[in-house]
Amino acid sequence: MTGWEFKTMVTAQRQDERGHWIALQETHFYAEGGGQPADAGTIADEAVHDVQQVDGVVWHLLERPLEVGTAVTAQVDVATRRDHSIQHTAQHVLTAILEDRYGIETLSFGIGTDDASIEIGTHAFDWAQIEQLEQDVATVIYENRPIHIRQLDVSEVDQTKLRKPTDRTGVIRIVEVEGLDYNACGGTHVASTGQLGFVHVTALKKVRGNVRLTYVAGRRAIRETQSARTALRTVHQTLSTTNETVAARVLEERNARIEREKEVKALEARVAKAKVAAFLQEDNYVITHIGKTEGETLTTMIIERIAATGRIAVGANHTAQKLILMHDGTHDIAIGKFLKRTLDDLGIGRGGGSHKQAQARFESVLDLEKATAEVVKRLQEGVVSC
Repeated sequence: MTGWEFKTMVTAQRQDERGHWIALQETHFYAEGGGQPADAGTIADEAVHDVQQVDGVVWHLLERPLEVGTAVTAQVDVATRRDHSIQHTAQHVLTAILEDRYGIETLSFGIGTDDASIEIGTHAFDWAQIEQLEQDVATVIYENRPIHIRQLDVSEVDQTKLRKPTDRTGVIRIVEVEGLDYNACGGTHVASTGQLGFVHVTALKKVRGNVRLTYVAGRRAIRETQSARTALRTVHQTLSTTNETVAARVLEERNARIEREKEVKALEARVAKAKVAAFLQEDNYVITHIGKTEGETLTTMIIERIAATGRIAVGANHTAQKLILMHDGTHDIAIGKFLKRTLDDLGIGRGGGSHKQAQARFESVLDLEKATAEVVKRLQEGVVSC
């Protein structure tokens, strides 16, 4: 029997909407807490989906019940435990360096499925500082500092070294990164800083006047780096760049795209003006525009210009499978209610709107065409009751 496998007995069970919870005579599963997720694994070959501690009892979530008194073999998933231990230990190192060298306190911590994060007590932190922080963490990793975990009576705890004061009494679990951090912590950790591999900060975001740093460590950091390399390689191949020229090339492409978008908008405005001028030659109460190949923005622009002349404008855009209705507010027709009632009668599309304008989307062009024809027919015949 390995250190990750143990034999025990079911001592209690309960059920809720999530499934069946069981308590064990003894358990080596880590219950969620302190920002660290619960362990994964199996009990009697049943997957453990969650582990929670309530009033001193550790409960394990399974899909099916196990009778009280049943002898079971349990297995803690090694990969999950090790991953969580790496992310949690990385947090200790980040927190210690941020406080000792930058004077910045860590306010909260959490491990997610793909990454982990800490919220730090500062309103400003930039990528130059992050790069230096990563270098500082790398130094601690290369030094391969031992990590000691001790169960100490509160009288034995060196209160002067504690990262944060604790109000716990009795036996306290102390996690010490040698020469760097001394903390009361109930989470799981690796045996030395060298086992972190490397720590990579992936995102920086301002939250609640503070800063949240998202990071990955160990295998997560390897996966993140490989993913970034794959993306960068694709950019190199597409734009014929190198690491030294890629940033300038991307900015060049972005600026060119912005200029092209300006040109397209100017052309669309000219097209819209010409089409509206043609429509206004018609002495119709309802004017319909069908955009079979044009973009949704051009159709919308045309409909807005027609409506501004006092007509009721109906636009169908095939590309977006979207129907647009609009008038200038001088008509009594509540366009939103009218469109919704028509769609309800036809049993197709989803949409609605306000007194002056409305829109709907459809699952197919055929449905769009059917709805357009019915909307125009009802408007022209005055069948607009809601």
